[in-house]
Amino acid sequence: MLHAFSFSVSVTAPIILMMILGYLFKRRDMISGEFIRSGSSLVFNVTLPCLLFLNIATADVAALIQVKLLATAGLITLASVGLLWIYARNMAGPQRGVFVQGAYRGNMGIIGLATIVNAFGHEALAPAGVYLAIMVILYNVLAIAVLSAAQPKAEQSLLKGMAYSMFSNPLFLAIVFGLCLALIGLRLPEWLTTSGRYLANMTLPLALLCIGGSLSLDRLKGNRSLIFQASAAKLVILPLVSVLIGALLGFRGLSLGILYLMMATPSATASFVMARQMRGDADLAADIIAITTIFSALTTTFGLVGLRAGGLI
Repeated sequence: MLHAFSFSVSVTAPIILMMILGYLFKRRDMISGEFIRSGSSLVFNVTLPCLLFLNIATADVAALIQVKLLATAGLITLASVGLLWIYARNMAGPQRGVFVQGAYRGNMGIIGLATIVNAFGHEALAPAGVYLAIMVILYNVLAIAVLSAAQPKAEQSLLKGMAYSMFSNPLFLAIVFGLCLALIGLRLPEWLTTSGRYLANMTLPLALLCIGGSLSLDRLKGNRSLIFQASAAKLVILPLVSVLIGALLGFRGLSLGILYLMMATPSATASFVMARQMRGDADLAADIIAITTIFSALTTTFGLVGLRAGGLI
């Protein structure tokens, strides 16, 4: 058990520390709100796509596409959204869609990848990246569905714009191009790969600093009950059910680790943007993101202790 706890802390502690530093740097005016906005934009549009592209382009494609894992994660997500939609049937329209989105949609691109790298090493980035590509599409389709269903008067042009942004997502495009290069066996020049690595190596520390700097409990404005219900579903119920189903299906090691760590991520920051654009309760979305981000380190650590002690990863 002590070994399992040590392993779990080694995975989550660096992430916690970087977010705490980001929080402290912001409070001491060492980084500004503009730094956080521009840094987050740089991560999303440049450094994270570089990281995923380079790791996938040089990997064994056959080992990346784990159909059973992807199908399982997709079905769990679809079932969870359906059950959450039913559970939230008595909530006000703007809150219902936001509640459901906050309870299933995780920050896989930053927190998910960071924990996977810490747990399994950089060789896990490629299969995790393919998982991310598929689930990003599903997450966005479901988010549009639940937010528009909760707000029937959402404009069709807005829905089309969201669909367009989904398929022009830099992360999605980087993964697709990386897969294409890996399939045809094309290798990039060494100088270009080295330059790309410089950018890729900035990704996780910069992203975690920006997440920490953007955290604030001062803005908690919404229904506290809804915030904590959504947080419990996102951080405890969904990961637990996913692990149980994955273990029953025979997943072990990296496959089960990817499933758990991606499902255990805090609510995605993109859910706030989408809630605001589709006229949902944006304050509720921001509150769910803040609470799940703060408590995810604790829940993920305990989850990893259980999986490690049980010999599943």
